Amino acid sequence: MPTKWNFEAEYIQSCNCAWGCPCNFDALPTTGNCEALVSWHIRKGTFGSTKLDGVTFAWGLWWPRAIHMGGGTGRVYVDSKAKPDQREAIEKITGGKEGGGVFAIFPSTFTKSFPAKTAKINFKFKGVDSSFAVDGVGAVESEHIRNPVTGAPFEGYILLPGGINMKKSTVTNIRRWWLRDDAPSWDMAHENVAGFVTVQRYNEKGPVKRAS
Repeated sequence: MPTKWNFEAEYIQSCNCAWGCPCNFDALPTTGNCEALVSWHIRKGTFGSTKLDGVTFAWGLWWPRAIHMGGGTGRVYVDSKAKPDQREAIEKITGGKEGGGVFAIFPSTFTKSFPAKTAKINFKFKGVDSSFAVDGVGAVESEHIRNPVTGAPFEGYILLPGGINMKKSTVTNIRRWWLRDDAPSWDMAHENVAGFVTVQRYNEKGPVKRAS
């Protein structure tokens, strides 16, 4: 049985698809494969008796085709400020055996999950203009999508009642993101691609009603 756990977190997502990401609508990835760097900053939470308040972690992800077709690789990066018991909790949550929707489903599509790595993570949540950087590994910069004629900022959302990761999210443009890690042989870099920012609550059963 999965451990009882829950947390509320600020969430920033980048991927290599076009704005909105067709994968959210059961379509194939824009360019055929899927790669992403995403991050959570936990506002408040627990894993069993371990408090997770303030913990930040990121997840590097890669699949050769659509996610559900498998063959993927993943690696978790836990902020160096996390305590040992907090890091262990994050490794368990993202390890695929503690439930939690995306945290159980993604690992089931991996060919290999590389050992978690500790790194300084600079996480800035400012709505559409959010960003994060994993020291020496990668970074994500979000901004508004803009009207191609007027340059005015575009505001849009996706609502996914059955979503495995997020229930409602603001759609953004990822100005640029990159991820380089020798262990999984990753060398990714993209500009002006799909992004999402939200605040989401999770427990061992998956994402629950959006926090705000």
